[in-house]
Amino acid sequence: MSILPNKDDPNVTEKRNLYCGGSDVPTILGLNKYKTQFELAQEKVGIVKSEFKGNEYTHFGNVLEPQIRDYINLMNETHFVEKTLIDNERNIRSNVDGYDSQHGLLLEIKTHGKNPTLKVYEAQMQLYMWHLNISEGWLALYERPDDFDTEFDSERLKIKVVERDDEYIQKILDAIETFWIRCEYLKENPKMTEREFYNAGQNEVAVLADKVQKMEMQLVQFKELEKQYKEAKKKLHDAMEAYDIKKFETDHVVITRILPGERKSLDSKKLKEDHPEIAEQYQKITKTKGSVRIKLKEDK
Repeated sequence: MSILPNKDDPNVTEKRNLYCGGSDVPTILGLNKYKTQFELAQEKVGIVKSEFKGNEYTHFGNVLEPQIRDYINLMNETHFVEKTLIDNERNIRSNVDGYDSQHGLLLEIKTHGKNPTLKVYEAQMQLYMWHLNISEGWLALYERPDDFDTEFDSERLKIKVVERDDEYIQKILDAIETFWIRCEYLKENPKMTEREFYNAGQNEVAVLADKVQKMEMQLVQFKELEKQYKEAKKKLHDAMEAYDIKKFETDHVVITRILPGERKSLDSKKLKEDHPEIAEQYQKITKTKGSVRIKLKEDK
């Protein structure tokens, strides 16, 4: 991950097709009533060129944003500055309207009409809070006047506190990952339909799932066989012990009876209870890889 100095950097204004930004999140989640995920993907892979160059609404927002940020800093003794962050592994770019590193706060500024789309704004903020690794943000809502007067009026400004939601953040990150996977399929087949786009990867998953299902059924049978095997081994040991037989051979195996003995091991549970500070010193943290959990359905 890298942090860029400000939103005027070429990495912000250019190469939009390489990254998923905060403004893309509502579209990917299906919250944008003006654009579908399929249309966004066509833009990202270069099939369709984005024709939007801005309008009176975006112009108004661009003019008011610095005024709103300065006013909030002045009235609250905050230090919000623009910030851009890039995660090249996930292809995510966050252009935040304001970040106060001293207070660990995010500021998202929205100029809006009579009915602001809070779900859209808050989805963007969750991505930004994840990227900044903070737990709270301020949503600055400025109601746009009918005549688009760009003179700042504090009476039109409201602040809403938005808390970090890790469950929602994971949903967003998963959706972005799926979106990029679909984009790869779209690159390979630019003429695919919207329905094919949303189903991209489903056939491959279905084939692999069927294969895993068959193996899981075999494992269940193996576990039952393993149980019977252990019981048979116990009976064999008891019989060899009863007749004092140390070794027995068949056509394919050599069976040796192991005499009882002792095996020393560390009681980690007791160590943690009696000497937690020592146990902590020798604790080992191992990273785990992503996986899938398989559970057989019960017969109805």
